[in-house]
Amino acid sequence: MKRTIWLAAGFGLGVYAGERMRRTVVKLTPETFGDRMRELVSDAVAAGRTEMDARERSLREAFAAPDRARSGSRRPSGGLAAGRPTTGAAGRAERTGR
Repeated sequence: MKRTIWLAAGFGLGVYAGERMRRTVVKLTPETFGDRMRELVSDAVAAGRTEMDARERSLREAFAAPDRARSGSRRPSGGLAAGRPTTGAAGRAERTGR
């Protein structure tokens, strides 16, 4: 009786190991391996693209110029009026009408 139990256990273990080996070999065939790698790389690229878009969106929000309509100002601030300098000879001529 003991031998029958050990024989059945050995047979079951052999079948399990053989099936496990067959699955591993199928996973590592060139076609299957290439498909898996292609899928992994495309998933990684898609995830990177999503993260890049989110980061770009957050940077655009952080560094965006304030909306002129909200502030009520129509003229750009900082020494330039419509792209022309307000100091120097050209600025003085413009202010004095010369």
